[in-house]
Amino acid sequence: MTPFKVLYGFVKLGFFSLFIGLVFGVLSAYVLKKFRFLTVNPVIEVNLVFVFGYLSYCVTELFHFSGIIALLVAGVVMAKYSWYNLSPQAK
Repeated sequence: MTPFKVLYGFVKLGFFSLFIGLVFGVLSAYVLKKFRFLTVNPVIEVNLVFVFGYLSYCVTELFHFSGIIALLVAGVVMAKYSWYNLSPQAK
């Protein structure tokens, strides 16, 4: 029974860490696309990218999952989707 508990804990940790990272990555792309008043200054845009990455880490650690996995997934998603919503100066 113990190996199944360990496997369940590992799968749960991985799934929820991936999910939270994915949510924050997509949320970052959505905010940068729809809320254009936040993108008037390149410094604010770059800080928003860092804040969303850090939020994914903090929220995941708050629920006792892997913040590193969530941060990695959020970074990959933001590199794929948020990059196109940044101004040329912020890129």
